[in-house]
Amino acid sequence: VSTQSTGYYQDMSLTRKGIFKLRSKSSISRDQATKWEKNFDSLINDAKGVQLFTDFARKHHAAENIEFWLAVNEFKKKKLQGDRLNEATRRIYRTFICNQSEKQININDMIRKDIIRRIDEPTITIFNEAQEQIYILMKTDIYPRFLRDESFISLTAENS
Repeated sequence: VSTQSTGYYQDMSLTRKGIFKLRSKSSISRDQATKWEKNFDSLINDAKGVQLFTDFARKHHAAENIEFWLAVNEFKKKKLQGDRLNEATRRIYRTFICNQSEKQININDMIRKDIIRRIDEPTITIFNEAQEQIYILMKTDIYPRFLRDESFISLTAENS
């Protein structure tokens, strides 16, 4: 397990499989849960929130979405160039975009083709449209289900 961490994910580590894990299992405050319940961005920009949301998504066969979103955030933060940019771009492509990937995300064909067209000369923005589409999917589909899930409901009840 890598101890790599940056930004919002300082309490997390990135595993070899590209999955973020909480470093500590400290309790979640009522304030945190309330913020997450009211605002999707609060949830996905909080290390503990990301972990709970990812765990939920994994149980519902949708973890590739949050994992892609997180991977692209990290990709952008690194501001890579040259060979390192090419390698990171291809790694994300192989993991989440190509038809043979184990964690293929559900993006429209136009966006997928645009990424394929740009892959030989990538820029740091190559995944922006795909990330936005996945963000909308998470916010409008997975997030509402997460809020209705017994685990989240019991979490907020426990902290009342």
